[in-house]
Amino acid sequence: MSNQEFQSEISVKIPALFQVIYSAVIALVVIAAVVLFAALPPLVIALIVLGAAALLALIGAAAFHAFTCAIKAHYAANAAGAAATYGFPTYAALKASWPWLVRLAAC
Repeated sequence: MSNQEFQSEISVKIPALFQVIYSAVIALVVIAAVVLFAALPPLVIALIVLGAAALLALIGAAAFHAFTCAIKAHYAANAAGAAATYGFPTYAALKASWPWLVRLAAC
């Protein structure tokens, strides 16, 4: 067996192994959630779900803010390159193209 054939076998087996591990972890998380939520009243479950959704929204807004700050820094460092990348001559023009709610979260 050549080295190339051996590498090909490994490159096929490793993603399959990770897929199995990933599926098992997802299944365990779902089972744990069902067991945990089965003992809780519906109001507590609703509060947990709403809290998780709010936390994800805050994390998403913070990540978007950081991303727009990186875009703004790109415009400050290399205006021509940023204009070619994003299609707007300035960061202000790019920001003005977004809806008002998005502009509130932007840098």
